[in-house]
Amino acid sequence: MLVGGDLGFLSSLVVAAFMAVFGPVSGFMVRRKWRRSVARRDEIKRLLVLASEEAARVELQAAEEYGYDYGYRCESLKEEYEVFVETPASSAPPPTISTSYSGSFN
Repeated sequence: MLVGGDLGFLSSLVVAAFMAVFGPVSGFMVRRKWRRSVARRDEIKRLLVLASEEAARVELQAAEEYGYDYGYRCESLKEEYEVFVETPASSAPPPTISTSYSGSFN
């Protein structure tokens, strides 16, 4: 099949013009989609943190309604519940337990 005319320079010029116009446009589109996906991922992480905090808060409120106590107290009530532990009178170290095996059960 014969082609009428030389397409070498003209086709190179068309490809170069196409790449000069649509190359940056496609690059901007890819960059925009990438940034939106990163922003969407960060938003999902933020919403997951908020949801877990809200679930914990609701669980504590429900536990308070039923009278359960998870150990969270106000600082003003802390003084009422302080426990004083006495230190042992002797300062001798605790006895050591031998873990060596002698080979007999007697």
